[in-house]
Amino acid sequence: MNKEFEQAVSYCIEALNIKDDKKRDKECNSLFVVSALNKALEAPYRGRGLGIGSIGYNAHRDTIDNKERRFRNKELYHVLDWLNALLTLFDLANYEDEEILKFANCIVNDNIVFNHVLKHIISNCIVKGDVEQAEQYISNFKTTVVFKEEDNFDQGYLIILQYYAMLGDEVNFFKYFKQSKPAINRYEVNEAKEFLVTNYCLKNGVEAGLTLCKHKNLGVKFHHNALMAFAEQGKYQELKQKFTEYPDLKQPEVQRELHVLTHAYWRAKEFGLAVDDDFEVMFDRATQVDRKLKWGAAKLQDVFFVNLFYGSRDNKERAVRCRKAVKNSSLKRELEIPK
Repeated sequence: MNKEFEQAVSYCIEALNIKDDKKRDKECNSLFVVSALNKALEAPYRGRGLGIGSIGYNAHRDTIDNKERRFRNKELYHVLDWLNALLTLFDLANYEDEEILKFANCIVNDNIVFNHVLKHIISNCIVKGDVEQAEQYISNFKTTVVFKEEDNFDQGYLIILQYYAMLGDEVNFFKYFKQSKPAINRYEVNEAKEFLVTNYCLKNGVEAGLTLCKHKNLGVKFHHNALMAFAEQGKYQELKQKFTEYPDLKQPEVQRELHVLTHAYWRAKEFGLAVDDDFEVMFDRATQVDRKLKWGAAKLQDVFFVNLFYGSRDNKERAVRCRKAVKNSSLKRELEIPK
């Protein structure tokens, strides 16, 4: 099996060094690689168990189970197919990170693909908690030119940033903050900030989280993440009290209080926690919300009624009222009235 793996890895590297899709399809042995993968996937798993690919949003990383579904009865066509196959082979073959880097250095015609493999290596280190080793690999990133020349070191530091956000470790998070180039990676860094605030609050409490939001690189917009960390745990009573103690948190212009409390109410009911019966008050407030306010692709008012619906599944009459109040037809269809 080792020789078969090495041959499959070699085929993947050959394919990734070809930039023309038609030429790659004609010259590369896709069937051999897929066969090797499927043989390994059918056998007892002996891989590293660290995940596959780069650590991304909310410290998510792909798993071997997800990869297994991708390779069943298919050939490899796009460069991303070959990259996924290569990274999966590295995991299944139990290659150490230095071995993976040696193979990656054979990818000489596509720096972007090489950098994806390097992010896989750095993510391996992070999953093991070895930040020092992860940082040492960052210097291996290759320069790319899309709109302008980039050294890509920030891509490695973004992975480290997600790791410390996951730990709720604000000290080390901000230690690596500038190196992640927040002015360039605004979207990714903002997600990491949200994740940091959420996890910091879960470790230290909502008041500590609100204090953290005073950091010069955060701000009041992250209050939502601090409060929702506890709403998700169903801490309706505690949050209701916090809004009383700190009225500035209510932010009526974006309906922050109602958003947090309806979600906390739903989760508290789901967890069987005792809460004040504030349904009528919140339902009445929700009916008065401006339909122009949005949450993602949904209208904020509909979000509130959905939250109240799920918090009222023990009361059919209330559930019916909430479902009727939802104006978005696709959301409405998802709300099944309890019998």
